[in-house]
Amino acid sequence: MKFPAQNAILLVAQLAMLAGLSSALITTPLSAQRDNDSKTPTAVAQIPASLPKGKKLILTDGTFQLAREYTVEGDRVRYWSVERSQWEEIPTGLVDWDATHKAEAEQVSLDSELKAKIRASELAQHTKDIDVDRSLEIKPGLFLPDAVGFYALDRNKLVREMKQSEAVVKSSTGREVERIISGVSLIPGKKTMEIPGERAAIRLATAEPEFFMRPADSREPRFRLLRAQIKGGHRLIDSISIRVTGEEKHNATDIEIQTWTPATGVFRYTVDQRLEPGEYAFVEMTDEGINGYVWDFGIDLPGTKTK
Repeated sequence: MKFPAQNAILLVAQLAMLAGLSSALITTPLSAQRDNDSKTPTAVAQIPASLPKGKKLILTDGTFQLAREYTVEGDRVRYWSVERSQWEEIPTGLVDWDATHKAEAEQVSLDSELKAKIRASELAQHTKDIDVDRSLEIKPGLFLPDAVGFYALDRNKLVREMKQSEAVVKSSTGREVERIISGVSLIPGKKTMEIPGERAAIRLATAEPEFFMRPADSREPRFRLLRAQIKGGHRLIDSISIRVTGEEKHNATDIEIQTWTPATGVFRYTVDQRLEPGEYAFVEMTDEGINGYVWDFGIDLPGTKTK
């Protein structure tokens, strides 16, 4: 008779154990879910909200109204509320004008600093490849290239690299034949210096260009600026008459230039007059005369027609 009682006790104990196990299985996920739910608002709260931009009308109680603009009309201040997107009015006596004007001045200063930083950032981006030790600012925000060469400053702050062309010296065939046939060696001679072609490859669109030279060595170049004449498909830059004494007389159209030294190893050349549309060439003078390699260019002013 004792067995049925013992079995009943064991059955009650097993039911109690099953109830505890099921409770643990149910409550653990719920508590974990509650923990996750409690963390979500915290993560969202860390996202900063941007404030609308406007002027601060600081009030005497320490608060402020954010206004896009405002005007004082008698004893009232009329302003456009950035927060409510409508015109509103308040008495002028509620505004702390000293604090308002101070806040406006601080905002102007901050805006100026921001603009300066933006300009500095843009300038740094444009000049990131420039050698600091060789850089030369020829106009605000415009730097001369670091490489050796001859450069022209065109319209719209455009720096163009000049290219060299070879000038050809030709002797007068007729005079040479006459000297040979007559046997008289004292017949005056004539030579010309020409650039092949009627037009230079480099075309400038300003009548007042500036030129810059970075020579490969420490020498100071001696330049002349000559205007060319178009003859027979060539550009004539110098006509040389040779007297019987051997003395040469040059007949070239010189353009007056000024030479400046803005930095060590850099030479700047400016013209004393407005250049007319046409063909020109910089020639370098040496102890032997004109160097055969020239820097040629043409002037094509806006609105002018070129052949």
